Amino acid sequence: MMAGPFKIGVDDDSGADLGFVLSCLAMGVITMEELHMWIHHVIAETPGGDVPPHLVALLAVKNRSNVFRPNEAVMRRLPHDPFITDDRFDAMMAMSLLVRPEHAGMADMTEAEAEAALRRHPEVVDRFCSLFPFIKEKVA
Repeated sequence: MMAGPFKIGVDDDSGADLGFVLSCLAMGVITMEELHMWIHHVIAETPGGDVPPHLVALLAVKNRSNVFRPNEAVMRRLPHDPFITDDRFDAMMAMSLLVRPEHAGMADMTEAEAEAALRRHPEVVDRFCSLFPFIKEKVA
């Protein structure tokens, strides 16, 4: 299912953008508030407001852990993003350190390792900035 320029489905393999966003939430790269900001961004960028109900339902979810519990009212399954490979996973962890320096103690990598992972996979930063134009200044 598409919503404007975004891939946000959950019932098939059409949810790559939502899968990336939820992975960012799970890894601590974004907060619940930023997830909600992203949803509002998607709604604003979707012609005719043709946004699927599961995305709107996510706005009512306040507890981060509840996002990842299957729920018929929100999402029966979590979307997958094939962009996130094992190699890119490390770069996404590095993004967490870059965007949320307060998470440095929780990461299993040094700042130098994080910088190296992002140099190897600059497409992760590009993807993040394209999906979160309202918070990309944190990675600039």
